[in-house]
Amino acid sequence: MNGALEHSDQPDPDAIKMFVGQIPRSWSEKELKELFEPYGAVYQINILRDRSQNPPQSKGCCFVTFYTRKAALEAQNALHNIKTLTGMHHPIQMKPADSEKSNAVEDRKLFIGMVSKKCNENDIRVMFSAFGQIEECRILRGPDGLSRGVCHSDSLPSTRCAFVTFSTRAMAQNAIKAMHQSQTMEGCSSPIVVKFADTQKDKEQRRLQQQLAQQMQQLNSATTWGSLTGLGGSPRSTWL
Repeated sequence: MNGALEHSDQPDPDAIKMFVGQIPRSWSEKELKELFEPYGAVYQINILRDRSQNPPQSKGCCFVTFYTRKAALEAQNALHNIKTLTGMHHPIQMKPADSEKSNAVEDRKLFIGMVSKKCNENDIRVMFSAFGQIEECRILRGPDGLSRGVCHSDSLPSTRCAFVTFSTRAMAQNAIKAMHQSQTMEGCSSPIVVKFADTQKDKEQRRLQQQLAQQMQQLNSATTWGSLTGLGGSPRSTWL
């Protein structure tokens, strides 16, 4: 079996091969299977090993393929950056393998803004189910469990925002075309916003832009203050 747990039947056509890091080097396929099986039946596990050693030693990472895409995503949601295994200093890292990146979650995940406060996850799912299979639907909530609003007004209740992940990017694109600014929901001051959710790269670029803008503002303020103090000093130097 070449270090893999295999079955005679095949996984679903849309199953995802996941890369998993931050696992103990001492773990075997058996322990990994026990870790993953609560989220769904496992088709195959391959531990990455250093072949230069005899016998080959685990590199502390593996590939796992579930029979269903749903099981893989549930495992990722429960484990990635959340669960730290005994003896490890960092939480598990779990993401689609490089060969799966063309269908990465970030390419299929939508941000939905200006949603009525009266809507829940099921309402959002119903609104967008016409565009294809939805893998995840989540209203953004704070640590207190309350939904986070994206606009506040004395006369309007805070609106909600949500994330919807489709099975394919094409489904997400169709949802954007049909739904973006298509209606103004109850309690909202502007039409619904439907766009691709920011990736980690987008967030980092925006943070850098904000830092640069702050630095420029500080520099301009310092230059202006220097000019003013210079002007103020000219008459005094004349008297001296």
